[in-house]
Amino acid sequence: MIRNTGPVFISSPDLDIIQKKKEELSKYNTDLFGQIAGSESIVERAARYCGVYSNQIQDLALRLEEDVAVMHQGKLTAICFCFPSGFIPSQRLGMTLEDIHRPVADSELLVKASPGISRVMCEQTSFRRWVWTITTNPDLSNHPNNKKQIEPVGLDDLYFRYETQTTAKINSETSLFFVKMDVVPLKSVYHKRILDSVNSMTDNILEYKNLTKIKNLLNLLATEKNK
Repeated sequence: MIRNTGPVFISSPDLDIIQKKKEELSKYNTDLFGQIAGSESIVERAARYCGVYSNQIQDLALRLEEDVAVMHQGKLTAICFCFPSGFIPSQRLGMTLEDIHRPVADSELLVKASPGISRVMCEQTSFRRWVWTITTNPDLSNHPNNKKQIEPVGLDDLYFRYETQTTAKINSETSLFFVKMDVVPLKSVYHKRILDSVNSMTDNILEYKNLTKIKNLLNLLATEKNK
């Protein structure tokens, strides 16, 4: 995580992405969004930060290229993730960052750091980090019901999925969390550093990310290339 000195969200969102968000919301509805009862004023304050005048989190998300969540007093108070990464967003309402991070493989250090991260999100202006994985699913949405169950045989079957995560302070109790999702063909960005990183992952992480077979394939391809 690094301090962000640039914009926290894209001011002129891609209208194709907005349309894809609408399609996902039509398909999965309240799986993708929700807010704690009585949180309208909190959501409205967060939306105004983005120049949006609404107290409904899905209205805010449809004005942004990024998916968006609101943390208040250390808990997830509102969320609209149209392009989730393998989970149902609305099921995480009311959770702390510790709760949210606990299911992640080898997450002990992250869980321990979560209270501090939550505090800093309301004390500092903005932070940014990137999270990535490799998948056989080319879609922006990786909803649990949208998993692509194919057996990859080459780089053409693989995609590089990465999130740009950005925080923004609203006040001493409230912060915004933006996630811009991108999915590109793995071959368009592939570098030996990616394979080195995959090879450095523990078995727990490989299983959590569904990367075990992909790791084996990438190493096989690297071996064949070096023959």
